Amino acid sequence: MERDQQDDGDEQSGEDENQARKPHPIEWIVGGISTVVVLAMIGFILFEAFSSTGRTPRLAVAAGRTETMANGFRIGFRAFNGGDATAAEVTVEGSLMDGEETVETSEVTLDYIPGHSERRGALLFSKYPGQYRLELNAKSYREP
Repeated sequence: MERDQQDDGDEQSGEDENQARKPHPIEWIVGGISTVVVLAMIGFILFEAFSSTGRTPRLAVAAGRTETMANGFRIGFRAFNGGDATAAEVTVEGSLMDGEETVETSEVTLDYIPGHSERRGALLFSKYPGQYRLELNAKSYREP
């Protein structure tokens, strides 16, 4: 009698193993969705890698507040990069102009400005900027 019960137990465990080997339909659905997501990500990365040629930074500089300091004046600025590419070692130059004559020049180098972002900085002058026309320019940059 014990042997019959063991045989029945072996048959049931064999059936359990067969059922455990068959994936549930949810597993197929999740696996399919995961495959589509991974392939889409790979496709996007390849697209970005091959279509990024010709992208350049688009730099612009806007003046901020002028502050009086102990030994001169500080003019804050924001440097914008409207392009897709990062610009490294961005040199921002500010000039105080009296007509066509340059009265004083100051410049600063920003480490980098990623695409579609901005960085802040300041230029220092010894002459009062309110008496002159201020010109701000992004003078140069390096591709990282």
